[in-house]
Amino acid sequence: MTDDLTHAGVVVMRRDGSDVTYLVISSSDGNHWVLPKGHIDPGESPEETAARELKEETGVSGTVLLPLTTQEFEVGDEAIRIQYFLALETGIGQGEEGRKLKWLSSDRAQALLSFPDARTALQLAVKAVADMGS
Repeated sequence: MTDDLTHAGVVVMRRDGSDVTYLVISSSDGNHWVLPKGHIDPGESPEETAARELKEETGVSGTVLLPLTTQEFEVGDEAIRIQYFLALETGIGQGEEGRKLKWLSSDRAQALLSFPDARTALQLAVKAVADMGS
């Protein structure tokens, strides 16, 4: 049920021939490496949130391909329930938030990500991409 979701996030992939890389970005405070994500606005679907947050935080446009996982955790006293999606990069512009962006192999991205929810989402994205017959 999507009614209890608070956030949506996205694992973004791009292909260069047979190579697949994944987008990892700096957190808003610059202290961590994370996946693009944010609060679901009223009336917005989780897929719309994922695409909007991707564009706002990074300037990257993407097409949401499929849902990956729902993760739950707490930040301070806020309960977070986030739906992650897999998306394909379709264009690059200028982000609004000045974050650092890195396109990395799955292994390098996995090693860099700061939080377990993001690492789990990336693992599932890598499996989904492999299942698609990359």
